[in-house]
Amino acid sequence: MPMTLMEAMARQEGFLVPGSLPQRRNNPGDVEEGRFAREHGALATDGHRFAAWPTPEAGWAAMRALLVEGYVGLTVAQALDKWAPPEENDDGAYLRDVLEWTGLRADTILSPENIG
Repeated sequence: MPMTLMEAMARQEGFLVPGSLPQRRNNPGDVEEGRFAREHGALATDGHRFAAWPTPEAGWAAMRALLVEGYVGLTVAQALDKWAPPEENDDGAYLRDVLEWTGLRADTILSPENIG
């Protein structure tokens, strides 16, 4: 069964790796610390680049909210380029893996229904 877009992104960000930073911070999407994260329940900053939530469920909810608020209407390729910028990621591998794991196409337009 294919993954949702959010599940595939979390896998690509390392959330499924035991002890990884995203897992320890309950942050499946590696969402950065900032106003958005705090408005969506992130814990007080500890000077780290990436936000931390009290539970994985809170981190998933914040990731979904960020995708719905800022990525709906983009193609999958555009969204992943924005989420995981090429200057910090192997964007070709990121896109290829997410497409393989989800069954989506690079030109699929994001909607709340296909985000996860």
